[in-house]
Amino acid sequence: MGQSVVFAIIPMLGRELALDEIVLRLPWLGIEWQPRELAITSLSALTALIFSLVAPFWGRRSDLWGRKRVMMIGLVGYAIGTVLFNAVAWLGLREALLGGALFAALMVTRVIHASIMSATQPATSAYVADNTTADSRTAGLGKLQAANQIGVMIGPALAWFAVINYLAPMYLQAALTLIIALLVYRLLPESAGQVRRRSSTRLRVGDPRFVRYVLIGFVLFTMLGMVQQTLGFYFQDRLQLDGITAAQRFSVAMMVSSGAMLFAQLVVVQRFAWSPIALLRSGIPLVMAGYFYLAIADDLGSLYRAMALFGLGMGLASPGYSASATLVVTAQEQGALAGILGSAAGMGFLGGPLIGAFIYRFNPSLPYWTAGAVLLPLSFYVWRLRPVTGARVSDG
Repeated sequence: MGQSVVFAIIPMLGRELALDEIVLRLPWLGIEWQPRELAITSLSALTALIFSLVAPFWGRRSDLWGRKRVMMIGLVGYAIGTVLFNAVAWLGLREALLGGALFAALMVTRVIHASIMSATQPATSAYVADNTTADSRTAGLGKLQAANQIGVMIGPALAWFAVINYLAPMYLQAALTLIIALLVYRLLPESAGQVRRRSSTRLRVGDPRFVRYVLIGFVLFTMLGMVQQTLGFYFQDRLQLDGITAAQRFSVAMMVSSGAMLFAQLVVVQRFAWSPIALLRSGIPLVMAGYFYLAIADDLGSLYRAMALFGLGMGLASPGYSASATLVVTAQEQGALAGILGSAAGMGFLGGPLIGAFIYRFNPSLPYWTAGAVLLPLSFYVWRLRPVTGARVSDG
């Protein structure tokens, strides 16, 4: 929920704070550069960078400290980091902090926020892996992805509170996250399959057992990050809307996309029991088609249909990506693997927004043409992959 609120609010909030008007100067070299929308998307890119660097650490900590404890750290850290970010943004809205100083302060708060909240994702993924068998792993992770998409679908609804203040949706989200942290503390049992000893092998990103899936995830989430972080601008510019209306329309579009993802994860993944590779083979072409549709969409209805199409594809591809790698490592390595997979996604969300904002200035449709073109060869690649089974998995 929290991340989808940020996606819906940050583009318009950044423009309200005049971040797109910042001019970077190097007077001794006589250089001036105005990054425009890149200054806004760099906030999300920085979050993704920190997430990708820190998530593997939290994944390993969850192997040692317990999944529940690390989840709690991430949830409470999310709430604290959001309040810090909002406090700085409030100073910017009041014009008590402006220009480069405001931008630098926002960046610092995003570093703090991402460093701590990144604990939640690897801990939850490893929790599911602990409590599922090889045969039920894909369905279990599909349910986790579905839970994420319920949050993504509900989260943008909070964007409607922007009519009160741009920061109101994020304050509400911080309060909700604290409530969830309390519920986790009181009601969630520690993982039954928790491994409380250090893994005998420190996992490397280039481990031949799962490196291909890491690369697939990196490409998939780079394109997703490029699209998601420019869509707020795209809705505002394509439909010629003011900031508040654009945030509201975009939030509805995100809910449409999330609803399609939810259908894929709760109906297709759960009912048809496709293999992880089959989900990738089906999902990635649908994501590609959705991106191409976005590139040619010229009215609100077309934009909603395009969002639904790529949402359906991501709903299939995401659990396929997550489950494939878990089937080739041991139980002692699940936390570390979850951190690596989260890091790959985070690196994608680092590069994607930066690339998207850079090419957006040349043509608003260019990010979506580019994303579709990149996924075309990836679609062919996943069709050549051999299916993964749980036969190689050992609990050590």
